[in-house]
Amino acid sequence: MSKNLFTLLCLTLLLSCNKQNKDVSKGDYYQRNGKVKNVIFVIGDGMGPQQLSMLQLFAKHAKKDYFDNRVTNLEKLMAQGNLASVMTNPGKHLVVDSSCSATQYSTGEYSLPEVVGLDYNGESSKTILELAKEKGLRTGLVSDTRLTHATPASYAAHNISRNDENAIAKEMIETGADVMLSGGLRYFIPKNAQEDVELRNLVPKHISLKSKRVDNLNLLEVASNKNYQLVFDKSSLLKSERGKLLGLFENSSMPDGIWNTTNKDKTDRVIPTLSEMAKVALKNLEGSKEGFFLMIEPGQIDWAGHRNDTGLLLHEMLRADDLFGVLNEWMKGREDTLLVVTADHETGGFGFSYSGYNVLTPLKVSGEKFNGNDYRANYNYGDFDTLDTLYLQSKSTMELMLEVSKWKEEKRTTENLKKFFSSHMKYEFSDEDIAMLMKSSKNQFYRPDHKNLKLKEVPHIEDFAAFYTYGNIVRSNIFARVLAHKQSAVWATGSHTSTPVTMITVGPKSLTSEFGGLLHSTQVGRKTIEALGLKKEYKTKIK
Repeated sequence: MSKNLFTLLCLTLLLSCNKQNKDVSKGDYYQRNGKVKNVIFVIGDGMGPQQLSMLQLFAKHAKKDYFDNRVTNLEKLMAQGNLASVMTNPGKHLVVDSSCSATQYSTGEYSLPEVVGLDYNGESSKTILELAKEKGLRTGLVSDTRLTHATPASYAAHNISRNDENAIAKEMIETGADVMLSGGLRYFIPKNAQEDVELRNLVPKHISLKSKRVDNLNLLEVASNKNYQLVFDKSSLLKSERGKLLGLFENSSMPDGIWNTTNKDKTDRVIPTLSEMAKVALKNLEGSKEGFFLMIEPGQIDWAGHRNDTGLLLHEMLRADDLFGVLNEWMKGREDTLLVVTADHETGGFGFSYSGYNVLTPLKVSGEKFNGNDYRANYNYGDFDTLDTLYLQSKSTMELMLEVSKWKEEKRTTENLKKFFSSHMKYEFSDEDIAMLMKSSKNQFYRPDHKNLKLKEVPHIEDFAAFYTYGNIVRSNIFARVLAHKQSAVWATGSHTSTPVTMITVGPKSLTSEFGGLLHSTQVGRKTIEALGLKKEYKTKIK
């Protein structure tokens, strides 16, 4: 080979290497090879297509404009990403619960209702978080419920019961996700915590030290020994340094969506929002050389659905949309990250619906076909004013009923109840409405050995009573029955439905195209594991 030809070949090879390096820095590499450095996986608990529809209707048609140009962050993500639908059922049942669904997403295996991190044969199955840690990626879990609740637990624990939060808390610390931010302090402090002066000095006064542990294990001490920074309020969270971080901001769950709407702009607020937790988690994890996996859960959409609380549901969706805005900003210009936004299931069978209430109301229209006559519809198709009224709800229906349960008997008059409910829900209540709200009846499904069915007398549900199983909490559901015609809103159940959920994927197009069509949650789990270049052998066959 001549000297000139050898020199030419070397120059060609050098230019090729330089171009490849340039392509990688631009993200072109990720466009081509179908793998990414980071995965952000968002699970809107209970967030079916009906819940997304409510958010969009509010943004477009509420009298006040709460969004820039009336465009939601959800809409912005949809515009740039790929859309698909996801079936969520377990391998052996029609309907899923949150821990089973999250397990199917996290492991890529069919699971069982109410278990954590187990396949449908009851065997432990490694999660994407565990696989990522093994490969050297950093990992994180963020939720507005509590850290040991079904969804986050299903990424960092393996247990036959989602309710064994004592054991789950211990295992989550052992699994050691780098960033864990949520509520649920009560499972991390010893049962004698209220007597511990040092613990009281460590944890801010706004958080109760009432423990739910059955032993005197102090998991905060265990976490500290594993080099976790411990934070308990917004200020310490925002000041936290990059590294292992455990944030527990409430004794049990984080505050609800109505609290979030009311307090998120207050400068003296001590409890962080879901969006703030997400921002800190991203800032903490994003410098990782190997990449990261982060699961974020707007989890109380589900709780609003279980209670059939239409006003609260709106505020939970607004909180979720704030999070979507954070993620939309973070994803701009990136090709090294896959963002998945989906849900574990739909809760409540919610929907706005037309009815026979207040029909044939005249409406002025200008069309020549009407010859100056009013337009009168045969049914009530719902008024946009409903959206503004729902926004004005100042307390959840469960909170209202909990307050009433503390009243003395002489205060619990029909008139006092009418005034109290109307002041917070902005609807008028009749004597008949109050009677319906306060009525109780014999529990048809009484079981003394069951956590939620052990009451002999329960709030009276006229129909589909088998689908309202949460004891006295069910009284909050009755508001939906009382106000249905005024809110143009119906609910089918107090539990979950099998409705396919929406999934949005944003990232390299060569990869997001793989997440199209109608998928099952196990398929989404497997594709997400593959997207990070992780390896796993699966024991269950996807149908």
